[in-house]
Amino acid sequence: MKVLLRCSLNTLMWRNVRYTQSEPRREAMSLKSEHSSSPSAPAFEPLVLQNGWRIGGPDWRKPWPSGLMFLTWFGAGFSFHAPGTMGSLNAIPMAALIAWLAGSNALALASFVPFGLGMFFTARYLRKEPGDLDPQWIVIDEVVGLWITLSVVPLNVIWYVIGFGLFRLADIYKPWPVIWADQNLPGAWGIMLDDVLAGLYAAGVLLGLQYLWTTYF
Repeated sequence: MKVLLRCSLNTLMWRNVRYTQSEPRREAMSLKSEHSSSPSAPAFEPLVLQNGWRIGGPDWRKPWPSGLMFLTWFGAGFSFHAPGTMGSLNAIPMAALIAWLAGSNALALASFVPFGLGMFFTARYLRKEPGDLDPQWIVIDEVVGLWITLSVVPLNVIWYVIGFGLFRLADIYKPWPVIWADQNLPGAWGIMLDDVLAGLYAAGVLLGLQYLWTTYF
């Protein structure tokens, strides 16, 4: 009987020691899990509408940046998916209007307007948000690049579709020196000039295709 009682007391004492030794560890693990489970404030938070649609753009918890309509090209940059493609598509109607009123070559001169606006408002935004190195909702650079691309073709649906596709390929895959401008030029220069170079690439390919078409067909 004494042996059983002593064994029981030893067991209880051992359990108590294990519990007291493991208690600080449990508290540490609990604090660690609380810190890991608490989400940190994201750099970007989309705006979610009542129907579940998500709207891209700047951080909606902060004041709107100046020139927002120009930077998003009248809302195209608010697209949560593929804002660059949406911005390029939204640039086509005004490009066609300019080409119809003043000729296709006028698009090259007209592209200086969105380029200047993009440089000015993008630089102002980056001064306030220096950590946002590549804001996807800024699509005015796509407008500049696409207008440069379409400035070498006539106002024609087929040529516009081909030009759109070539520009998007150059903007996405970024052949040299497009990739160099994107990775090395600082601030607004890097955001704007890589699309200018992509537009020049696409325009060069379009000129080659036009030459082949007029020569062999």
